[in-house]
Amino acid sequence: MRALILYSKQGRLGELAKGLSGVLKKGNCQVQLMEAESDSSSPISGAPYDLVILGSPTLGFFGGKIADDLVTASSRLTRLEGKKAAAFVSTKLFGAGKSLKAVMALLEKQGAMVEDFAALHGQQDLESFGQRLLKLLNR
Repeated sequence: MRALILYSKQGRLGELAKGLSGVLKKGNCQVQLMEAESDSSSPISGAPYDLVILGSPTLGFFGGKIADDLVTASSRLTRLEGKKAAAFVSTKLFGAGKSLKAVMALLEKQGAMVEDFAALHGQQDLESFGQRLLKLLNR
């Protein structure tokens, strides 16, 4: 099983992505962590992965916005048609649901099938989300 975690450089997403990676690795999943870069133009192939995961902070006063670097990087993703996908955002008092929908839309626009999503705050959220993703991969 192989997974790609593409995450924004903004907020504390690196910490969440690394925590999620750790949970997946404990379940014998090979994980490629990739920071979103808005200044690169090279394509990112989803072909080698069984699961593609995108992560963004929840931005905006009432949420609903996502990081520009993730939007730009996700447009470089290729070969996602029919691929299993998941999305996560960092929690905020308001708007995490709107931001999650925006991240899921990025994946769906590329033809991926979003099968799970989460607003993550701490280690317990990471563990729960990671375990669900491992079950998804083992189907």
